Amino acid sequence: MQIVERVRIIAKRYDLKRKWFRFSRSPLSLVGLVVIVAAIFLALAAPYITPYPREAGLQTNLQDRFLPPSSKYLFGTDQLGRDVFTRTVFGFQYSLMMAGVVLLLVVPPGIVLGLIAGYYRGSWIDTLVMRISDVFIAVPPLILALSIASVLTPSAFNSMMAVSLMWWPWYTRLTYNAASALRNEYFVQASEVMGENSFRIMFNEILPNCLGSILTKITLDVGWVILLGSALSFVGLGAQPPTPDLGTMVAGGSIFLPGQWWISMFPAVAIIVIILGFNLLGDGIRDIFVEEAR
Repeated sequence: MQIVERVRIIAKRYDLKRKWFRFSRSPLSLVGLVVIVAAIFLALAAPYITPYPREAGLQTNLQDRFLPPSSKYLFGTDQLGRDVFTRTVFGFQYSLMMAGVVLLLVVPPGIVLGLIAGYYRGSWIDTLVMRISDVFIAVPPLILALSIASVLTPSAFNSMMAVSLMWWPWYTRLTYNAASALRNEYFVQASEVMGENSFRIMFNEILPNCLGSILTKITLDVGWVILLGSALSFVGLGAQPPTPDLGTMVAGGSIFLPGQWWISMFPAVAIIVIILGFNLLGDGIRDIFVEEAR
C-alpha cells in the first residue's frame, strides 16, 4: 500500500510539473500571473505599504487638494486632498473581495444545477432548471444588475447581491452542456451498471471532467465581475463614499476632467490592468486543459 501511495504522489507531482510547463510556455500567461499576484499582494498589504493609509477612509487633507503626480503623491491628490495612489491600492481590496464573494455565491449552485439538469436531460428537472436560467440569460447582464441594484439601497453588499443574482445561469449553462456531452460516455455507463447512485456519478465521474472549462471561466469571470462592480459604483449603485472603490473614484474624478486628469485616470488604469491580468491568466489555464484534451 505504501508503494502504491508513493506512486500516486509521484504521478501527481509529475502532472503538476507538466501543467506548469504548458502554462509557462506562454509569456503572456506569466505576465497575467505576475499581475494578479501583485494585485493580491497590494490588496493584502495596503495598510502597510501605502504612504497615507488613513486617507483611504474619512480623513481629508484640504490644503493639498488637486496636486498633480509628484514624488510626494505618486498619483496626485483628489478634490479632498487625499492621496490617489493610496486609495487606488485600497481599491484593489474591494474589487477582489467583490469578485471572490460573487463567484463564491454563484459557482457552487450554478454547477450543481447544471450537473443535475445535464444528467437528467430530457426530464422535467432539465426543463425547469434550463428555462429559468434562459430567462436570466435573455436579459443583458449589465441591464439586469442595474435593475436589481436600483431597487436595493446602494451599498457594496447590495451590489454584490445584484451581480450574484444574474451570474449563476452562465455556470448552469456551461456545466449543463458539459454534463450532457458526458452523460452517455462509457465510464458513466459503467458506473451505472456497477450500481453507483446518481449523485456519486455526477460528482465523482462527470464533474472532474468538466473542471477545465469551469476553472477557465472562473478566472475570466473575475475580470468581468470587477468590471461590472465598477460600473455599478460608477453610476452610484455600488460602494458609497468614502469607501475607496475604483469605480467610485473614476466617477468622482470625471467631473474634474480634463484639468485634474489623474484623479480618474489612475483608478481607470488599475481596473484595466487587473482585468487584463485575469484574462491572460485564464487564457493560460485554458491552454493547459485544451492540450490535455488533445
